[in-house]
Amino acid sequence: MKIDLAAATVTPKEIKVSLPPEAIDVSPDAEIVANVDFNGTVWRDPRGAHISGHLSTAVKAECVRCLEPAEKRIEVEFDDLFVEELEAGSGEIEVAAGSLDESVAGDAVELAEVLREQILLELPDQPLCREDCKGLCPKCGQNRNLIDCNCSAEIDPRWAALRDLN
Repeated sequence: MKIDLAAATVTPKEIKVSLPPEAIDVSPDAEIVANVDFNGTVWRDPRGAHISGHLSTAVKAECVRCLEPAEKRIEVEFDDLFVEELEAGSGEIEVAAGSLDESVAGDAVELAEVLREQILLELPDQPLCREDCKGLCPKCGQNRNLIDCNCSAEIDPRWAALRDLN
């Protein structure tokens, strides 16, 4: 769904969209598993056009400790500012710290890409199936959340001297 930024006015125009999971591809390591629901507005102020609102969906990724599927619910409020492109040949410009939140766009922007960006920003760096995940046993490879494998921890001989420092 394209949003016509050139037609945006000071009066907010309401947007309500529900996209199927397959409409947005977030990464090779994660998968959207629920509809991407967005309730928001598009409007303009002297700085540029805004797309703001509430996004909700669910994403599934592999737990970094035990490799089991980990699902995370994403709920995010955002306000994206889109400024107009600079004229060609205008030379170099310095980007102020406050301008780092701005996106440069032409007359229209694809809403699915705006939502994809917000989802990517909310994905955890290291997804966990649960906070107290015990992970895999480094010796036998069993999932420690499911069984207690009773493997003894072997200490690297290079670090063995540290054991006597207590």
